[in-house]
Amino acid sequence: MRKAKIICTLGPASDSAQVIEALIRAGMNVARLNFSHGTHEEHRQRVNRIRLASRRLGMPVALLQDVQGPKIRLGRFAGGLTEVKAGEQVIVTTRNVLGQGPLIPTPVRSLPRDVKPGDPILLDDGRVRLRVERVEDRDVTCTVEQGGVLKDHKGLNLPGAHVSVPTVTRKDEEDLAFGQELGVDYVALSFVRTAKDIERARKLVASHTPLIAKIEKPQAVENLEAIARAADGIMVARGDLGVEMPLEKLPGMQKHMVRVVNRLGGLTIVATEMLESMVNNARPTRAEVSDVANAILDGADAVMLSGETAAGKYPVQAAATMARIVEETEGGTMPVVTEAPFDEARDDISTGVAAAAVAAARQMGIGTIVAYTERGHTARLISEFRPDARIIALTPNAETVNRMALYWGVTARQVGRLQSTDAMLKQVRRLCREESYCAAGSPVVIVAGVPLNEPGGTNMISVHRV
Repeated sequence: MRKAKIICTLGPASDSAQVIEALIRAGMNVARLNFSHGTHEEHRQRVNRIRLASRRLGMPVALLQDVQGPKIRLGRFAGGLTEVKAGEQVIVTTRNVLGQGPLIPTPVRSLPRDVKPGDPILLDDGRVRLRVERVEDRDVTCTVEQGGVLKDHKGLNLPGAHVSVPTVTRKDEEDLAFGQELGVDYVALSFVRTAKDIERARKLVASHTPLIAKIEKPQAVENLEAIARAADGIMVARGDLGVEMPLEKLPGMQKHMVRVVNRLGGLTIVATEMLESMVNNARPTRAEVSDVANAILDGADAVMLSGETAAGKYPVQAAATMARIVEETEGGTMPVVTEAPFDEARDDISTGVAAAAVAAARQMGIGTIVAYTERGHTARLISEFRPDARIIALTPNAETVNRMALYWGVTARQVGRLQSTDAMLKQVRRLCREESYCAAGSPVVIVAGVPLNEPGGTNMISVHRV
């Protein structure tokens, strides 16, 4: 059984009910809704198709809403594009003009305050590089160090600068409210810089909605531990991060971030260009296969596909390929990070019980751990310790089933609300036999909170034969 989970971004290539169902069969555990693109109505229809396909197949799928954040972009050019050449002087302006000649417009009014002479400005994911010469009112005069063609609304990055635009924009606020209406299971916040960004966003979503901080800026890397404590997890978003820091630093930084956040008990997602060549080709490159495998070996909870499934020619093949790579890596001879070295401050009862359950399963050679959970907290704690055993999570709540689709190693099932430990044991025995979770007479480790149905009270561990 594959333990790390797969996130697929939906888009024009994967909008139909047929493709969505095929993606779920191929291994999609989480559907990413990219709110940088599409209308609210398009996202509503997409969610309806996902939920319908999930119910039809009996396979839970979590919804991850990814909000745009303060993505700094260029304005519009006369004719839709312009070319700049190395050595030329250009003016990046916040004036409301159409770009032509040396003028490169941007709608970001704070730009002249955020840069100073000597600072680099990167355009179109770093393909064009400028160096600031002087700042005058609303104009930033630059020398072109690396030329190229610029098109309307391409990205603008300021490596090392502390940009003064808010992390949660007005558009994000509207999108977050709409996401809550849709019942999304997770929210990913773009361009997070500090823990305060997470705290602001918490006020805009339901208290139980997990927040994933996208680490895309060097400032976020500097504040990683504080951000990880404030959020429910991180996404190693290598696109913008790879523009704002030297590319050669990314592999080590990825491993560092996954290790730190695993230690703190947060979710970890590795994303961006994992199987990028499959946008146009039916097979990935060897380097891409190694990239996915290394993210699994690092101990990531999930790996993510972006353009491969949103706009590529082979969305289902990309998901199936990623699933095979993950399964092969987890079953291989190289050791996967299987035990989170927990933060010393985490000494609560629930964490201790989860650790004991994993230790008991390992010592006794037990292949199944069953958790009865209200909000998914018990299953998440067990998952953080990366047990060899399969984790079966039982819950009376449908939304909890969907949310647990992102949890490493967890298979979630909805059951009726149980009122006693005896009823829970009967349910475990029945499901283990009916679903072949383990052989008849085999021992299972059972974890729950007593009294039942009270969130956050994991305090019981028991070993029973089924």
